[in-house]
Amino acid sequence: MKSNICRYAGITGVFLSLALAFACAAAAQGQTGAVLQEVNGLLAAKQVGTIEQAIELLEAALANAPGDGVLLWTMAKAYLYLADRSDDQKLALYEKGKAYADQAVEAVPDNPHAHYWQGALIGRIGQTRGVLNSLFMVRPLQEAMERVLELDDQYADAHYVLSSLYDQAPGWPLSIGNKNKALEHIEIALAIDPDNPEYKVQYAAVLLSHKRRDEAREALMEAFESPEMEIDEVLRQDAEALLAKLK
Repeated sequence: MKSNICRYAGITGVFLSLALAFACAAAAQGQTGAVLQEVNGLLAAKQVGTIEQAIELLEAALANAPGDGVLLWTMAKAYLYLADRSDDQKLALYEKGKAYADQAVEAVPDNPHAHYWQGALIGRIGQTRGVLNSLFMVRPLQEAMERVLELDDQYADAHYVLSSLYDQAPGWPLSIGNKNKALEHIEIALAIDPDNPEYKVQYAAVLLSHKRRDEAREALMEAFESPEMEIDEVLRQDAEALLAKLK
């Protein structure tokens, strides 16, 4: 009788331990979700101060969950946003973001967002270094975006990045630049998300590459009508620089 009681007590202890573990995991997941919700709100403002606040929150969350893939790729995104809006140490910030993206890809290899931000940061590093110093990064960027589309063929941002890559890279034999592929990918991105002003600016840039100036100006004017232009200073500056080329 005594052995039965001990056995039942042991089984009960195991169940209690499992229940406690599941409860702790659920609580941690809930805390991470709350942090991510706040972080995404801060990043959406696209201001240096709010991006820095987001990074502080992510650092604290990662201290408790260093292998969380979602936290890692969100941190990569935050550093890209910060570097885009920084004059000093831009390259170092992009490289720090890429280090987080690399960890995210290892942690969640089947998550398209991890591969997307890894590729986006490869692209930013290449742009910052200049064409002649970054041609070797073209292939990794292309492969990252193609991997994103293998995981999610409706991932419009990947088509947007590929459009930019094909538009800006030198053509054969130096690299993979291809104006027709640039147009194809940005048209797919717009078919998925037709109201995205960033895609419209890229569409205008590609149309200009094809010497379709009137259509490029029309696409750019549509982009300027978006409220996002008032929020995103980087996008607005890109659009204004492109408009100057069309005058």
